[in-house]
Amino acid sequence: MNIDFSSKTSFGRELIDWWARLQDDRGARAELRRCKSVADVAMTAAFARLCHAMRDHFQDERGWQDRLAAIAGLSSHLRTQMPGRTLPERMAEGSPPTVSELRFRRLLQRERDDLYPALVRVLRMLGYSADLHSLANDIYYWGDGVKKRWAYAYFPNIPARTA
Repeated sequence: MNIDFSSKTSFGRELIDWWARLQDDRGARAELRRCKSVADVAMTAAFARLCHAMRDHFQDERGWQDRLAAIAGLSSHLRTQMPGRTLPERMAEGSPPTVSELRFRRLLQRERDDLYPALVRVLRMLGYSADLHSLANDIYYWGDGVKKRWAYAYFPNIPARTA
């Protein structure tokens, strides 16, 4: 099964509805924001509600709970939805870039298990705004393909260095 969190799919619509409700539930949002790891997120009531709402979509998927927990935890840090702008494009903005090349390279070296805290820091640097649908897809499918796509989106958009 192909999981797609874009705004045109039921996955994407359910995720954005859950996120919108989370914005109104300050206690649940604060609980998720205090989580330091995916394991911490998995033990929250807000994540349990998201799992309950989406579990039928993941019938043949393996390991979806941890990936969805990472998405839930990171989305709790979002204050503003910015459709159409990928995270690596946003990281490359500015002169110097908002996220330095070194930090970006280190981010790409991370495996899914230790990606969560680094992305929380990146979201903070970006003013807690991102495209939730794009972020969810990238986190769900984190691996060599996503890392390569991020590199292609980041490096051509950073300002050229002057010697």
